[in-house]
Amino acid sequence: MSELPQAGGREHEYWFDSDYAQLIEALRQGDDLADIAAELQRSVRAVEGRLRYLIPGDAVRGARAREDWLRAKLAEEPDYDWRAVALRNYAAEERRYWAATDERELIAGWRRRTFLPALAEGLRASDFQVARHLCRLGLAASVTDVVEHLGAAPGSTTEIRARMHADRAAAAVWVLVVDGEGTRIPLFDGQRRHISLHAGFDDAQRRLDQLLRQAGRHHRDELRWSLAERTIGEDAHGATYHDLTRPPAVAG
Repeated sequence: MSELPQAGGREHEYWFDSDYAQLIEALRQGDDLADIAAELQRSVRAVEGRLRYLIPGDAVRGARAREDWLRAKLAEEPDYDWRAVALRNYAAEERRYWAATDERELIAGWRRRTFLPALAEGLRASDFQVARHLCRLGLAASVTDVVEHLGAAPGSTTEIRARMHADRAAAAVWVLVVDGEGTRIPLFDGQRRHISLHAGFDDAQRRLDQLLRQAGRHHRDELRWSLAERTIGEDAHGATYHDLTRPPAVAG
């Protein structure tokens, strides 16, 4: 198993400025909303939900009415400043809208290793907002990575969050559960189940590979498995993967 399977589409992913720009351009060209959703790898409902950020305040209610209003606005006013509208609508929800220019500045600051508080001040954002968006952009895997790369003010909220994240990660283990392989359980009509704990992701992945090959030698059917990172006292935080995998055919 070279990599864990990824969830299809971008249904629950963050909406970047480029996503909104693509949506606006497609509406301007008259594309059907279903086609736009497919291109963005989102559901139609998700795209409809984003239309409200591109319309001033509560000027229009209802998904279809918003779509019609926006199409008409783009047709009659080619220079409609939808970014300014989105910025105000995000601000009304106490959220930060990251325009493409902001993201370019973030990327440049990351490459220059600009001190996090200075980078945040230049963008008129909080340290944590900057750190989170750097993670969304794929420049860092966690707030801890951001703090290690750029630095943070001692005792700041972001620095404390980074230390807490590092402590939690150090205490975490990976739990591997595989149904269809492993020990037989009489209570479950003799069905097989494997449960193991691992110090790291790579170790857990290697064990899963071994179990899949073992199941292949025994010509077993598809295996249902879960791989989860958990810390003592927490049952919801941490990466979690699930899949139904057919074991590879193994000769002999």
